[in-house]
Amino acid sequence: MDSFLFSLIIISVTGLVGAFIKGSRKDRCLKIFQSRKCHLYLSNSEIIWGKMYITSNAIELQFTDIHKKTFNDIDYNKVNYILYKTEFVKIEKIVSFINCDDINNIKSESRKLELKKLLNPNLFVKSLRKIVIFFNIIKDAIFDIAGNVMSKSKISSSNKDKILGSFKDNSLNDFSGESHQPVWEKYIGKNVIVEQVLNETKTEYIGVLKEYSANYILIYDTNFKNKDIIQSADIIFPRNNTRIRHAVEQVNI
Repeated sequence: MDSFLFSLIIISVTGLVGAFIKGSRKDRCLKIFQSRKCHLYLSNSEIIWGKMYITSNAIELQFTDIHKKTFNDIDYNKVNYILYKTEFVKIEKIVSFINCDDINNIKSESRKLELKKLLNPNLFVKSLRKIVIFFNIIKDAIFDIAGNVMSKSKISSSNKDKILGSFKDNSLNDFSGESHQPVWEKYIGKNVIVEQVLNETKTEYIGVLKEYSANYILIYDTNFKNKDIIQSADIIFPRNNTRIRHAVEQVNI
């Protein structure tokens, strides 16, 4: 079998596998807000709210109130808003407000239990996360080795890039490469300060680091100003304008 046919077979197989993975993969942070009532803040100052549902290539907010629209003298009620993956760059933040007695129909006791598990994860949860990270580090090492082997093969440079790129772009998760931040791992479940810079204005938020992914950071139990009222909220921030700047400890006075 000549090198061209061999490379063509590999590209075809990895393309099929990659297409399947891409079709089913959802961001880790966004998945946590599945079915929760959220406010979506966009860079054009638009705010959309509703119950949030995630697919691999879109965010759907199903409206919980009436949104009338008239076409040709006929009244309609818009039932949802769909933001497509190509439009995700417009996301400034996704906010899920926490009410005093419940959160999105979840009992306050369940909320307390969730926070307790986050602040004090058991050994199994810690070990599982470390195992996933370890295997992704191994995967990255395999890519490097494969790249070195292919550099000495007869496969053309363009085909080499396609083969490796297909695997990397369609990875099953995003713990590898620049998405994985070892310095953040020890602060999962800890209080941190995140900085978000929008239009050259920096805003800080203090909350519990719940999760992060290649594109987002999720902070639990932070304060957010909504119509001049400070409310407790869980917030997803884009990583392209937000950084975890400090870990903090509460000082009892």
